[in-house]
Amino acid sequence: MFDRVVIQSRMASLVLAMLASIVAPLPVFAQSADPGVVADLVIQVQELQDEVRTLSGRVEEQARELDNIKKRQRDQYLDLDQRITELSGAGPAKPPAEESAAGPEANAQAANEDVTDAPAEDLPEVRGPMDTPSDTVALSEPKVESQSAAVSSEEEKQAYDEAFQSLKDLRYADAAEQFQAFLTSYPNSEYADNAQYWLGESYYVTRNYDLALTAFNDLIDKYPDSGKVPDALLKVGYTYYELKQWDSARTALTRVQQDYPDTTLARLAESRLRGMRMEGHY
Repeated sequence: MFDRVVIQSRMASLVLAMLASIVAPLPVFAQSADPGVVADLVIQVQELQDEVRTLSGRVEEQARELDNIKKRQRDQYLDLDQRITELSGAGPAKPPAEESAAGPEANAQAANEDVTDAPAEDLPEVRGPMDTPSDTVALSEPKVESQSAAVSSEEEKQAYDEAFQSLKDLRYADAAEQFQAFLTSYPNSEYADNAQYWLGESYYVTRNYDLALTAFNDLIDKYPDSGKVPDALLKVGYTYYELKQWDSARTALTRVQQDYPDTTLARLAESRLRGMRMEGHY
């Protein structure tokens, strides 16, 4: 886009130079030239002036669009960096067995360890893992199988923590690969919805919007009872916006307002919808 702006700017300059070379000798030429020829020349000059104004307008419009893209990209990185910096001060979440023994208040605190408020418009708040216990743990199973399930849960948590650490270190490509590997290995893990959401964020912040859209929609489809569905739906709206699919963006954001009224997510959705209205997208 920047190259197009430079090229069109140079074109406008060239046309202006042509106008100057034509208009300068016009008074002398008009004294001896046929009136019809002079009239045609004047019309051509006016057409060139109109073309210059059109090109100048396009240059200004594309320059504004380039500035907006740079600003949105900078805001995305800054917002995610700020949130991950805050998360880096929190300790690792408790294993599922410890959460069950600690009681509801401790469980809520552990679940919020990778949760922060949404500091800016482009990134919604992120909730902790699902409250539903892992399907691999069952009281009726033999003792040996229960021990195996506990080891499996520990491996799941370690794999999830490694992926999340990559995200906190701003290694987005590594994080996306690790979250995808986690979901492949542990599709029924209690951390699966968490991993699915962060997979989408890893793609979104690096402007891989098609992949991000797929990841967020997969969260909504595969984990409909997850507490992260509202966040994913908001990001679906954001992603459609970045893809310039205005009707789809409006539908998703409006659904956030209707399904989750009086929430931070609803306010974020309204803010983006208001911006779309100001930009003339509907």
